[in-house]
Amino acid sequence: MQQDAILSTSLSDFGTPGVVVEVDPDEAEALGAFEETALTEAAAWESNADLGDALEGHGHGVE
Repeated sequence: MQQDAILSTSLSDFGTPGVVVEVDPDEAEALGAFEETALTEAAAWESNADLGDALEGHGHGVE
């Protein structure tokens, strides 16, 4: 039997099973909901250097 979630706007209810806490975007950001963890473009390109050694000699066009 599925129960409906209880909707709350109180942060004190956060973590209570069955309770969904609705927050505004500013509160969500303060709670870390939008923490950016993606690589920068430079870090992504730098990580490709590691592939050169792994692919060398396996017919992947890396010389």
